[in-house]
Amino acid sequence: MPFPITVDGKCYAGAGGNYAFGINNQATEDNQIAAMVYLKWLIEESSIYEDERSIPALKSGDLPDALVYFEGVELLSDNPPLEGEESLFNDVNNESEVGINNNDYPDCEILEAALYGTRTLDEVMAEWNEKWSAAQESLGVEVTK
Repeated sequence: MPFPITVDGKCYAGAGGNYAFGINNQATEDNQIAAMVYLKWLIEESSIYEDERSIPALKSGDLPDALVYFEGVELLSDNPPLEGEESLFNDVNNESEVGINNNDYPDCEILEAALYGTRTLDEVMAEWNEKWSAAQESLGVEVTK
């Protein structure tokens, strides 16, 4: 969902593909054509994005009612990593043991802290920041601003 904070009056949300469509270049020409026709129908004519309540693949597509809060939101996508840094995020994530997108432990840690009142969100984030910074240092990652 859009992040509930604006920058200069503009609201932003991260966007990235959940799944990607591809056509096997080793398939027969007939199967490649069939796959292209199917994908064209799926993206341009099917109700999949409404059914799944997701952002349409076509920029001209209407947002489903469930995503009304995305109206006027600028969608940002991650830039690809620089050459030689393709595994950098995963390396730091694993070394830090924060576990972003590896499992649901980070979410559970936040929920448990809130449920039992053992730590504030700021305390959890401070711990993760310390772990992340230590992992960067351990791996020799130079952070530039």
